[in-house]
Amino acid sequence: MDFSWSEEQLTYRNAVVDFAKKELSEGLLEREREAGFSREIWQKCARFGIQGLPFPEQYGGAEADILTTMLTMEGLGYGCRDNGLIFAINAQMWSVQMPIFSFGSDAQKQKYLSGLCSGELIGAHGMSEPDSGSDAYSLRTRAERRDGGYVLNGTKMFVTNAPVADLAVVFATVDPAKKMWGITAFVVEKGTPGFSVSRHIDKMGLRTAPMGELIFEDCFIPEENRLGMKQSSKINSPIKTVRSPILSM
Repeated sequence: MDFSWSEEQLTYRNAVVDFAKKELSEGLLEREREAGFSREIWQKCARFGIQGLPFPEQYGGAEADILTTMLTMEGLGYGCRDNGLIFAINAQMWSVQMPIFSFGSDAQKQKYLSGLCSGELIGAHGMSEPDSGSDAYSLRTRAERRDGGYVLNGTKMFVTNAPVADLAVVFATVDPAKKMWGITAFVVEKGTPGFSVSRHIDKMGLRTAPMGELIFEDCFIPEENRLGMKQSSKINSPIKTVRSPILSM
C-alpha cells in the first residue's frame, strides 16, 4: 500500500502555506500584546476553505478526507505565526462542528454548519467547569426537563472562543445519579435569555484565542437544540451510547 502524498494534496498544502504567510500574520504582535481576536482574519481562513475542509459541500465544506485535512492543518501551522488563531479554529472544527455534524439533526446541520464553515458564525465548546476538568463526567451543570425543552443552570470554565462565540455546544447532566450516562449536549445561541459570557481569561500563550466562562441561569433551551437521539429512541447497545450525547431517560 502506498502512503505517499499525492501531487494534488501537496499542491494544496503548499497553497495553504503561501496563503498563511501572506494573509494571517499581519498585526500579530499587537494582537498578542492586547490578547486581540480578528474576525476579519478568521473569515479569511473560512473563505480559503479551512473551517469547512472535512465537511460536506451542502454545508459549504470541501469534503476532504482526514489525511488531506491533517496535511492542510499542518501547512497552516507551518505558514501562520499566529498559533492562537490555529488553536481557535481547531477548537471550533473538532469540538463544535464535528459534534453537530455527527449527532445533529438535518435541521441543526443546515442551521449551524453552513455558518460555521463560512466563518459567519463562531462556535465554542462548553465542557470544563470550575470543579470538573479532566474528569469531565463529574460536571454539575444541570438540564432540567420542561415542557418543550430544558432549563440549564451552571457554569463552564476555560472555554476557547467564548467571548466571541455566536453559539456553544454545551454539555449538562439530566440525571447526576447516572453519572456519564446522564449527560447530554445542547446547542445554545448567543442572546438566549439566561445565557451570558463572563470575564475574559488572560493567558501566557495562545493569547489570540479568546477564552472565557459560560454562565447559565434558568436558561431555557428548546428540545430542537438538543444533540443526539430523540427522547423516544431506545438504546440497545452500550457502544452506541458511548459514541453519542444521549439524553438520559
